[in-house]
Amino acid sequence: MHKAFYNIFSYLKNHKIIGFSILLAYTIFISFFAWNINLEEDITKLIPSGEKQQLLKKILKETDFSDKLIVSISAESEEVNPDSLVLYANEFTDILEEDYADYILEIKGKVPEKDIKQIYNFVYGNLPIFLDESDYSEIENRLYRDSINDRIASGYRQLMSPTGFVTKDYFLSDPLNFTNLGLAKLQELQVGDNFSIYKNYLVTKDKKNIILFLDPKFPASETNQNQIFIDSLQITVDGLNQSYSTVKASYFGGVLYSLANANRIKSDIQLTMGIAISLLLLLLIFFYRKIYVPLLLFLPSMLAGVSAIAVLSIFKESVSAISLGIGAILLGVTLDYALHILTHFRNNRNVKHLYRDITKPVLMSSITTAIAFLCLIFVQSEALNDLGIFAAISVLLSSVFALTLIPVFYNPGTEKAEKSTFLDKIASVDYSKLRPLVIGVVAVFIVSIFFFNKVEFNNDLSKLNYKPSEIKKLEKELEALAGRSGKSVYMVAYGNTVDEALQQNSKLYQRLQVYENDGLIKNFSSIGGVIHSTTTQAEKIENWDSFWLESRKDSTKADLISVSSEYGFRPETFDKFYDQLNTDFKTIGLNDYKNAGSLYLDDFISDGEELATVTSTVSLEEEKSDEFISNFEDETGVFALDRKAMNQSFLGNLRADFNKLIMISVLAVFIVLLISYRNLEISLFTLLPIAITWICALGIMAMLDIEFNILNIIISTFIFGLGLDYSIFITNACLNEYETGNYELKTYQTSILISVITTLLGMGALIFAQHPALRSVSVVSIIGVITAVAVSFVIQRAIFRKLILNRTNSGKAPLYLRKLGDYKGRISQSESEKLYRKRAVMDNFRYKSSYSLVKKRFRIVREKNLRISRYIEDGESITVINSGYGIIPLFLSYKFETSKIHAFESDMDSMNIAKSTGRSRTSEIKFYNELENLPETKVYVIHGNFEQEKMLKDIIQRKAEKVIFIDSDFPNRWLLDLNFEIIYRQNNIMVFRKAE
Repeated sequence: MHKAFYNIFSYLKNHKIIGFSILLAYTIFISFFAWNINLEEDITKLIPSGEKQQLLKKILKETDFSDKLIVSISAESEEVNPDSLVLYANEFTDILEEDYADYILEIKGKVPEKDIKQIYNFVYGNLPIFLDESDYSEIENRLYRDSINDRIASGYRQLMSPTGFVTKDYFLSDPLNFTNLGLAKLQELQVGDNFSIYKNYLVTKDKKNIILFLDPKFPASETNQNQIFIDSLQITVDGLNQSYSTVKASYFGGVLYSLANANRIKSDIQLTMGIAISLLLLLLIFFYRKIYVPLLLFLPSMLAGVSAIAVLSIFKESVSAISLGIGAILLGVTLDYALHILTHFRNNRNVKHLYRDITKPVLMSSITTAIAFLCLIFVQSEALNDLGIFAAISVLLSSVFALTLIPVFYNPGTEKAEKSTFLDKIASVDYSKLRPLVIGVVAVFIVSIFFFNKVEFNNDLSKLNYKPSEIKKLEKELEALAGRSGKSVYMVAYGNTVDEALQQNSKLYQRLQVYENDGLIKNFSSIGGVIHSTTTQAEKIENWDSFWLESRKDSTKADLISVSSEYGFRPETFDKFYDQLNTDFKTIGLNDYKNAGSLYLDDFISDGEELATVTSTVSLEEEKSDEFISNFEDETGVFALDRKAMNQSFLGNLRADFNKLIMISVLAVFIVLLISYRNLEISLFTLLPIAITWICALGIMAMLDIEFNILNIIISTFIFGLGLDYSIFITNACLNEYETGNYELKTYQTSILISVITTLLGMGALIFAQHPALRSVSVVSIIGVITAVAVSFVIQRAIFRKLILNRTNSGKAPLYLRKLGDYKGRISQSESEKLYRKRAVMDNFRYKSSYSLVKKRFRIVREKNLRISRYIEDGESITVINSGYGIIPLFLSYKFETSKIHAFESDMDSMNIAKSTGRSRTSEIKFYNELENLPETKVYVIHGNFEQEKMLKDIIQRKAEKVIFIDSDFPNRWLLDLNFEIIYRQNNIMVFRKAE
């Protein structure tokens, strides 16, 4: 693969105009599709899918849970007359109606005079619909003659009073005040019974507070418009508060928290990111000595991100904006690829060698990280599915763009910089050799084993909000006045039509009455006693007709005429009341209710395309909420909406999905590592640090009482990707050192350190943020990154040194699983092994990239090695020409323990691999790259062909006693002229021995 990228580099370097044209055309192409993407700002996309979850999505879509502004106009002392509150309220509402039409949809809490009469007439004209069985008992009591007398007397006194002209129509049309029984049901539209109407305003019973409800035009997410609205409203309130010394207004709503959170996040990010980016730019420019490096660093990630958006826009109609927002944060992992390439290029000016060293680890890192992100498709959340696809595509493409573009655009100079930076000095240390550090990390790991499974998942999203103390104080005061103290639960009755939803709501209403009487709930707000389905209305009308039999009508009329005549009323005075008793009542529709006046039914009823809902609000004590909600679990037609309970349920499911995701990710990553390394032990060795990092990070979180939440658990995938990158690069650094003997740990550790610093400056800087969500993300990032780099630098490297490098340096074979299984020596001490030394030779190449090739070559020369060994005696000095990877020299060294062996190999890479074998480091084997440096020996083994014929002949004829040719066309008749004789000639082997 590295050859392909090198060929692309060579082409682009030699055809710059074509290269820039391709890049520009590609950028325009993907930008076109990315620009046309349709983003959905639907928070419910995060909700896991499932039957219950789908129902919740429909309910949230159709039901209006918009946050209202609660305004309290309050008296400053007990002596304040309620009329002062009304004056303030009149001026305030006039300003709102005149100046705030662009920001307020409706002002509730002020009932116009015409609406009061309109509502009364509506209830009077449809009275049977508003009555229940208990009301008929009360009506029956009012039909007794003494009761009739009391009410007629009371009505007479009102007519004689100065306000008699106001009450006249009401009294004459309803002398026994039956309508008030229906009007009492309207009080159930409010939570609690602490309110009454005073001069058309909703006031508390002590007449010290007027309550208004404002419906904002813009949702809480529209922070720009709402900021203008709230700023202006505050100026208005402050001005009125100064004008009215004894009356003050205050207000609260969810929009205040939204603005506080938005402003807090904005200021936190501006401060922390401003400092972090400034320091990061200085660091990158200082380290790489190029001012354009920061821009070049982000180029592959930006191209990859836009490409991913373009792909999603082609294959999906719409994409969750939330997923792209989170994905943009997670794309920080893609910066690593550019950092690794830049660092290696800085330390190695040879582009061919750069691609050889860096292509495999970069592609492995991107593939494994992409697969880890792609596993998000197994989470039952549409937004996280989009996130997984977006991040996977971005990660893969960013590695390809980095490998393609960085070497083309970055010019490290012609000579390697001699001056080392402080990062170079830090990275040059082999931390696995620092015993205290190793003991410390191991100790943390051991302790973490007992704590890592104790990390809690916080389902309460409210704890992620920034809540200033002054707003919290306002919230408590105004919620208490509005009758919403304690805990509020929304009860949603639903159906395919409004009529079905109303039927369900009627049943719910009856149950809520029982719960209120039993003390399970404090109170509730419901239209269940006011608005009924047509079926229920028909039943109530039938109850009215059954109650008012002709005999009862006649007796009531007679008693009423008789009693009223005593006060001077004529017999026809109450004809309108008598007509009502004879009215043929009909059922009414929802529009009739809506046209009745200020009932604000849109706050309760929603009629959507997919679902119709009727909402009730229940107020209860916090400790009783679980018991109350449990009564409605798995009940068709009713859904209890409690934010905390929903979070616990759905985010709990999300947590379970993440547990499954981790297992799937680890398995998928392990398969990719197995395919890439083609070795079980190295795959496990690379994956082991991830497991150790995860356990240590969770253990530290548990010990510090840090909880997971919906945000930082998603960010943990970012840490998982970084840890995986660090592990893969340390593995490749160790393997490269083991295979070739070249110590390049410093280069790899330098690139990792820069990655750590960029991550800590970016994510870690948020530790200074005051917003809880940002701080939680930062804390997890800091713990994860520091743990990941510590485990990779210390534990991973220490394990490799212990099991492989140290053993190789002492001449032993590296440990591997099959070797551990052969502790009895069944294979190593077998007769076959004594003859061919296959295992002894192959163990020198265990875990090396050349292992499969060496194994294949050993199979070819296996019998020939055994054959030529019969013509060599122990103690003879031996020279092997064309040693390749050292197969023949290694075999001979095992066969002849006391012989000094010299091997010539013209290919430097092959020679370095041979020189770095464990056997060659401790036995009498020396490797040479120049023929003139070869010493004189008694035995020469020429494997294959050799071009430097004359020089080799000169060396051989000086002291050689035996010359062996294996699969060689090298001329040999000249040996006969030097008094050599052929003692073996078979199977492409020729053995010459000098005659006595």
